[in-house]
This record gives sequence, structure tokens and C-alpha cells, in this order.
Amino acid sequence: MIEIKPSNVEFNEGEFNNFQKDLGVNFPNEYIKFLEKNNGGNPELNIVELLNDEIKSFSVTEFFGVNNVKINDLKSQYETYKKRIPSGNIPICRVEGGNIVCLNIDNGLISLWDHDTELINEDVLSTNSLLKVAGSFEEFLSLMKPYDPEDDLDDYKVEDVWIDPDFLKELKNDKD
Repeated sequence: MIEIKPSNVEFNEGEFNNFQKDLGVNFPNEYIKFLEKNNGGNPELNIVELLNDEIKSFSVTEFFGVNNVKINDLKSQYETYKKRIPSGNIPICRVEGGNIVCLNIDNGLISLWDHDTELINEDVLSTNSLLKVAGSFEEFLSLMKPYDPEDDLDDYKVEDVWIDPDFLKELKNDKD
């Protein structure tokens, strides 16, 4: 399993229970255990590969937690996205590029919300803006694999490089 550096803020069970009560939902136990242990957090460099023609993979940059700084706070992120993502979904983490991973509170499905659909049609609030990632939070965590960008370059060799002569002069001048 991928390593996740826990949040510096301790999980607040009372705040979380109030959040569930305000929403009228109960989060899946596996997700609650994750929050109790990490309260959000930052995963090591990772990749989640999808069986999709549109988005082939993504990388999680941070998980949301309870009472974290606003940008990583579960409740704040819900308030930010509740009118933008399909109903029944709660944003649980952010990925590179600005998309959001959501947990469906009705069935536990984990989906990637593609924010670009808003750019195409501002009225899009259908499930078309969601790409299924996993059937559960536990399955989602198991799909996160460590990623080394150097691995992608193993089969490539630089054959030729062109540098603008004026830029090269600037580089040489900066060294002096």
C-alpha cells in the first residue's frame, strides 16, 4: 500500500459526527478508519490508472480531513463543490490538474470528478462528469501505486537538442 503522511491536525470525532449529522449520512467504516488514522494527509508520489479512453491516469496530491486548513478541510471542500459535483458525492481528495475524487455516500463508489465538464457546459451536473474509479474506498487505496517519473523515460534516448543561440548566451552570462 502507498505511504500517506498524516495531517498535522488530530482527527476530531465530534466535528466529524456533526458533519455526518448535518448531511444526514453515515460514511463507510473504511473511510472513517482512514480519517481516524490520517485525518487527510499527503500520499507519496503515486499513480492511479483507469480503464478509460478520456482520462487514463491521475495522481492524488492530498486527502481532505476534519478541521484541517480550509483548502484541505473535508467540510470546506464539500461546501465549495456541493453545487458543482453530482449530488450524493462528497469530495475526499484532490488530484493533479484540479480534478477531485469523490465518495458516493449512497453506494460507497469512488469516482473522479472531471472539472473540465464545467468548461464545456456550465449546466452539467449529471453523472457524465464522474468517472468510476473503484467500488469502495479500500479498493481505491489499493489502486494507488507508487510512481517514479524516471521509470517512464527508461526507453527514451535524447538524439538531438536545439538551443536558441540567444538563450544560450544568456545562460552563459548568468554563470559568470
